[in-house]
Amino acid sequence: MMSAILLIEDNAVIMDSNREYLEMQGYEVCAAFTIRGGLEILESRRIDLIILDIMLPDGSGIDFCAKMRESFNIPVLFLTCLDDDDALIAGLKAGGDEYMTKPYSLAALSARTDALLRRVRIERSSERSFSIGPLTIDCGKRRVYLDGGDALLTPKEFDVLLMLARDMGRGFTSEEIYSRVWGDELFDSRTVIVHISSIRKKLRMDDESPLTIATEKRKYYSLRRE
Repeated sequence: MMSAILLIEDNAVIMDSNREYLEMQGYEVCAAFTIRGGLEILESRRIDLIILDIMLPDGSGIDFCAKMRESFNIPVLFLTCLDDDDALIAGLKAGGDEYMTKPYSLAALSARTDALLRRVRIERSSERSFSIGPLTIDCGKRRVYLDGGDALLTPKEFDVLLMLARDMGRGFTSEEIYSRVWGDELFDSRTVIVHISSIRKKLRMDDESPLTIATEKRKYYSLRRE
């Protein structure tokens, strides 16, 4: 599956150049000219990397990054005409991963994008275990523990939960989940629905649970803290 990149940039010329070049490199690109537009895209589909301008019509990209970090774990590459240390430090403190100043070459932008996505994939593949609220997800043993007890998830249930947990707050369609977990072109939404239902039951995700797999707009699934 190709990586999906969200470009948030208010300069139409820069936006078109970046979008066309990245699409030529095999990326799926979504575009927004404002923070509001970027948030709408984030809430409606899977995004693997955000390329973010700092000075935007409806606010600061730095503030957007800090707010986004509360719900999403998505790498951020800042693009800006600001080249002073204060802007660099503020961007990184807000949760940015990389920083490029304008002007830049499209080849350099693509190389930085490739490197950032590759680094994220390596970090995630080497991840052994992590905890979210009452859950501990052991990637080595492929086990999920609820309050210390084995939740006895099946291999596919584990894969679905791990996918949602690694991108807390991000919404995934049934098609995306099926493609990543089952890798089969013959999409079957019922399979995803049954597995999500079973995970909810085994992890006791009810109205009082601190974690839940939310269904948004009857289309997107996401793991969220209540």
